Amino acid sequence: MTSTDAFWDMVDDFDTCMVVTHADGRMRARPMAPRVSKGRQEILFLTDRNSHKVDEIEADNQVALTFSKHGKYVSATGTARISGDRALVAEIWDGEAEAWMPQGKDDPSVAVLVVDPDQAELWNVKANKIEQVFEFAKAYLGDKDRPDTTEYRKVTL
Repeated sequence: MTSTDAFWDMVDDFDTCMVVTHADGRMRARPMAPRVSKGRQEILFLTDRNSHKVDEIEADNQVALTFSKHGKYVSATGTARISGDRALVAEIWDGEAEAWMPQGKDDPSVAVLVVDPDQAELWNVKANKIEQVFEFAKAYLGDKDRPDTTEYRKVTL
């Protein structure tokens, strides 16, 4: 499996992502529900066109995404844009979206935050708890520089 395939497979496994934007010289993060489109090579989020994040992305379209779940971690950077494509909204609309956006998918304020990732870092903890304790002990006793518990990859997308 290529590193690019590993990235898309890993991010598809997450139900929450911290989306980091820039606002007034500071970074701002908020949790959002990603919809991964491996075919489009994009990560999609439903959003309200009137939210602060839309203004932030229009001012600076560089974003960071962070994912974390059960020993798997992904950090990605990329370019974001806001899409009002109604077909795309309908394609990724689901019951969770309905709960957050009761105005419905046809409301013009519902938009898609589209992220085209360009770089990522992946961490996948492969060792079980017993193996982790053993690896930490070996590192502590000087048999190793550091514990060997995690597979790490840097990916250019």
